[in-house]
Amino acid sequence: MSLNLLRGACIVACAGFPLAAAAAPLPFDVSPSANVQYEWAQVDSDLARAEGEEGFRRARIGFRLKDAGKRWQFVAEHDFADRTPADAYLEVTPREGHAFRLGQFKQPFTLEDANSDKQTAFLEASFVGAFAISRRIGAEYARFGSRGTFNVAVFGQRLDGTSESPGASARGTWLLHKDDDGAAHVGFSIASESPQNERGSFSAAPGTALTALKAASTGSLAGVDRMDRAAVEGLWMRGAWSLQGEAAQVIARRDGAADFHGNASSMLLTWSPRGSARTYKRGIATAPSADDGTAWELGLRWSAIDLDDDIVAGGHAESIGLAATCYFYSNVRLIANFLRVDAARRGVHDEPLVVGARLQLTY
Repeated sequence: MSLNLLRGACIVACAGFPLAAAAAPLPFDVSPSANVQYEWAQVDSDLARAEGEEGFRRARIGFRLKDAGKRWQFVAEHDFADRTPADAYLEVTPREGHAFRLGQFKQPFTLEDANSDKQTAFLEASFVGAFAISRRIGAEYARFGSRGTFNVAVFGQRLDGTSESPGASARGTWLLHKDDDGAAHVGFSIASESPQNERGSFSAAPGTALTALKAASTGSLAGVDRMDRAAVEGLWMRGAWSLQGEAAQVIARRDGAADFHGNASSMLLTWSPRGSARTYKRGIATAPSADDGTAWELGLRWSAIDLDDDIVAGGHAESIGLAATCYFYSNVRLIANFLRVDAARRGVHDEPLVVGARLQLTY
């Protein structure tokens, strides 16, 4: 990202504070928002010379309008790093436990994608993230209560005109247990979409977005009539510990060619040495609290993906990694992780080592 873009992002961010102050007499609150991430990573691969890369992973700046009675909110963000709009939606809460959302937002599919990168234990998503739908323009209904959550949405393309693929998705969780010390749930996700260009692709990075290297990739699949996805998940939290697991599958149904099947799975264990617990909220585990000073969290993750199916040689990969996160304040954190990947594609074997660190500011 150029310095001019970063300068523009900072100007927008700074301009938001006067707006927030000026909004005091209005019947709604105005507040600026930001998610700025500067990252360094090095990938030591058998297929490429080890080089360190650095840059802005995210530079999202925006604002939020919220009704004083919490009946509605409007969110708008732009990512100056990717040069694309991120969230841009209106959410209405007519009564407790029910919400409707219209605009561009993350579509409900998998626990992995439901977790915000403001609270993840690793720099990048596990291999399950390769099947995420991510942000699309759509409409969503959400139901949440003491027994669990349910989200269902219909969607189309992105605001920038890409991913023109109408479809629908849903994610549900059943709360098995919840008290002051923790919670546990099981859940599922399903989705289906029909790409207008009749093409689809799935790929997984080795653990950083700062490299073009892929642990597995199908390339472009032609003749895709529909892409169906399904996933199951489990989450357990108790005090300073949390454990989550997920398995997902995708089927690309094709005209004139055999259907493609891919699958991925992951397990994540986190622990806070200082006892800073994550909080359970609407089907996800939020970040550890740093209200009482610096909070630390350690993470151990295993992940696997298989994109080999008949004539599609997308490869398969397995990854295991360690991560450490320091929350200096509630809105400033430093993350570092180390991953070992074992990948094979089209007869070529590779075992890249990925080391990365990120400084992140959010508000």
